[in-house]
Amino acid sequence: MKITKTLLLNDRSLFQIHGPDSFNFLQSVITTDISPLKEGKAVASCLLSAQGRILFDFLIYPGGYEKTFSCIFDCHKIEKDELIKKLTLYKMRDNVEIKDVTDQLIAINIDNEEKAFRDPRHKKLPFRAIVTKGKMGKSSSYDEIYKQNRLKLCVAEGPEEIPRGEALPLDFWMDKTTQVSFNKGCFIGQEVTARVYHRNKIRRRLIVVDSRTTITSEAELPGKGFKYICQNKDMVLLLAPLEFIETSELNNNMQLEWLGKKYNFYLYY
Repeated sequence: MKITKTLLLNDRSLFQIHGPDSFNFLQSVITTDISPLKEGKAVASCLLSAQGRILFDFLIYPGGYEKTFSCIFDCHKIEKDELIKKLTLYKMRDNVEIKDVTDQLIAINIDNEEKAFRDPRHKKLPFRAIVTKGKMGKSSSYDEIYKQNRLKLCVAEGPEEIPRGEALPLDFWMDKTTQVSFNKGCFIGQEVTARVYHRNKIRRRLIVVDSRTTITSEAELPGKGFKYICQNKDMVLLLAPLEFIETSELNNNMQLEWLGKKYNFYLYY
């Protein structure tokens, strides 16, 4: 099912960062180059542990203050307080202000309306816009439509789909989704991530299996090197060995044999 109208994302929440040191602070901490914010574009990024594991993922939009750099974070609702707490810990004595935003929400639309931002993670994802709370009705049933469409593009987000403190960004295609930059300089977890990337040590990538049935984490895996992550409706998220993915692409065979059946699966393109 396609998204045909503007929809609220009820699992997202916002907060603002601004101040004279805020650009350099964020540039040194999170995984992506935030320079596009100065051009009015959105960016997608992560905050990693020192060991290069994903702690949070989020999008960032320009805006808020005119006299100093300012941006709006779009994160998973249940993680907002913890993310603010972590960033507050890192900013130390930097002149950076972090402010909760409670009167605005995130909406999506297939059209590039005024003040909407292109989602940088994939060209087929809908545009995102910051809207005032109360001006749109809730659309929880449509959250699932968006989620299923997003997963078919192999774009994961949030703590359920990206295990916190365990997941490696490159396993989740974040070198392709623009969530990790290797040109901007240092960030937390950069050494581990850059080593994996430059030495071509990526061993697994995310695939999304269209199962049409319930498959639990206790089920036998399709083969050696696979890892079960979660299931959302018909979609099962697995980490698959790079060799399996390369062979599937070479043979133009996007089917996975699992539990005696053949299932279609999706990669990031």
